[in-house]
Amino acid sequence: RTMKFLIRALLAALALVAPAFADDTPLDPAAGYFQIVHSVVPGVWVLTQPKFQVQPDGNVTVIEQSDGLVLVDAGGSAGSGRRIVEMVRGLSAKPVKAVIISQWHGDKAQGLTEILKAWPNARTISTAVTQAHLAKPATMNTPGAPDAAANDRQQKLIKAFSAQLANVAAKQSTATMRDHYAELSRVMAQWARDMDGTLTIPTRETFAEHLAIDDPRAPVRVMFLGRADTDGDAIVWLPKQRILVTGETVILPFPYGFQSYPSDWIGVLKKLRVMPFRILIPGHGLPQTNGVQIDHILAALEDIRAQVRPLANLTLEQAQAGVDATTQRHIFAGDDPWLAHWFDEFWLKPIIASAYKEAKGQLIVQDLRG
Repeated sequence: RTMKFLIRALLAALALVAPAFADDTPLDPAAGYFQIVHSVVPGVWVLTQPKFQVQPDGNVTVIEQSDGLVLVDAGGSAGSGRRIVEMVRGLSAKPVKAVIISQWHGDKAQGLTEILKAWPNARTISTAVTQAHLAKPATMNTPGAPDAAANDRQQKLIKAFSAQLANVAAKQSTATMRDHYAELSRVMAQWARDMDGTLTIPTRETFAEHLAIDDPRAPVRVMFLGRADTDGDAIVWLPKQRILVTGETVILPFPYGFQSYPSDWIGVLKKLRVMPFRILIPGHGLPQTNGVQIDHILAALEDIRAQVRPLANLTLEQAQAGVDATTQRHIFAGDDPWLAHWFDEFWLKPIIASAYKEAKGQLIVQDLRG
């Protein structure tokens, strides 16, 4: 996700104080932060982090057409973008002809500049709403053009969190949680390296409801089915392969609820559920061969809305305390205390806030400054 969402969660969870710190130790690939190539069907691959990350890098789907490659999403940083270029070149000698950005969150778009350095003529496509978000660097927390001062501020902030997390690790009561926080500290240090020089740029093309990239081998259909995790989520459909690429409308192990649109999201999930897909590629996590995760997220949204609606006359804090998420937590996090903690921070608290605003008739504004 974007840095603002991560920082918000860490501040709430850890009460961080930012010391000066820099960690130049290379991250072990076993940490699961670096994306790996997963073959889906012949001519379709997904570049995905092999396990849940508190600082995630969105999945990148690679689709081979007769005359080039279509990517869905572009990675979350300049460092990620450079790694994606190398992985894509290892899959095919064909050029990247188009990059579809599924939403405006940084983990989907902030590697785009590096991909365009390799393939400058590639089309870049998103919904008009997503393009508008990407065109506002102040909203994205990364500049639209090189800015040494802004880059330096961001580097210091991320490295400070990495250092503080190392301190938090030492204070954990169990070895498992100490290891998780220590690894997160190292991941954040790597993220600082990846974010060095990262820019955010808008897409060149937009669409309203549908856009087609035709091809006899692997035609691509891009759709906007309604607001869901964001106000401009793009869904990609490969009708010949019957592959559905959902962006963050569906992710694993659990969804993210920041500033989302619960009632509209339910409508989009119902549309996805009846599509005749054989394989679902989520915004994070490995490809799925069924609709179980759609069902889980749909049930979770309906449950949250039903519980929050009668609590709308209370304060947000009272409403959050009044929601019972025991079943949801077990479904999405199992018995893993690390996943359960981030389920609360990334899903439960923010989705209750979104459902609370909906119940009160308040406007949900998607802006990293808000």
